[in-house]
Amino acid sequence: MFKNIEYSVVLPVFNEQENLVELQRRLANVMYNKSGIYEVIYVDDSSTDQSLDVLQRMKKDYLNLRVYSFSRHRGQSAAFYAGFTKAKGRWIITLDADLQNPPEEIDKLLALRDRYDFIVGIRRNRSDSRVRIISSRVARFFRRVFLGDPVLDTGCSLKCFRREILNDFIFFNHFHRFMPFLVSKLGYSVGEVEVKHMPRTKGRSKYNVANRLFAGAFDLFGVFWLYRRFIPKDMDFKYEDS
Repeated sequence: MFKNIEYSVVLPVFNEQENLVELQRRLANVMYNKSGIYEVIYVDDSSTDQSLDVLQRMKKDYLNLRVYSFSRHRGQSAAFYAGFTKAKGRWIITLDADLQNPPEEIDKLLALRDRYDFIVGIRRNRSDSRVRIISSRVARFFRRVFLGDPVLDTGCSLKCFRREILNDFIFFNHFHRFMPFLVSKLGYSVGEVEVKHMPRTKGRSKYNVANRLFAGAFDLFGVFWLYRRFIPKDMDFKYEDS
């Protein structure tokens, strides 16, 4: 496999067979002219459609494409984590496979690499249902109240960050919703940039408000406990033995 990889694009996949060919074509066009070698890592979360077959066929046309597939459904967080463990790039880029975040928006995040360690997209004019948008606003309100989290859109899967962040980060189920906040508490700089958000035209959304409502509340209190007990990386010693 390629050496000295600059970018690793990690994408979780669950029943997205209709989007994958177009997604990969557009993603390849975006990354083709970038300075530095890149790889694309798809993690199939035990899809029940033909997603894995499509991914395996695409490997014949894209030499830098890597595919992993769970033996059972584990969820988006596990898929992201699995992709991170396989990634070799200096920069990690994450993206959903539903094409609601256009791959072309990656350029906006990469433009901020010299200023921030971690960059996250802000979905403007979101093309989601009213219920989904309202639930996201409610979740953001409670994150600000309990955590003091200033990030505007932690739910946006379009993110870019330095690989070394993975060495310090604590992973848990649903970690990706709190990743910008926790990264900032680890001492890394976090930047935000507005990105386009498109309506889903193929496949079905996996979003379930009821499930995420209870899981989100549980996760919020868990993260509140966690960050209140962080041990700081930089110790302020009064005296150090030489």
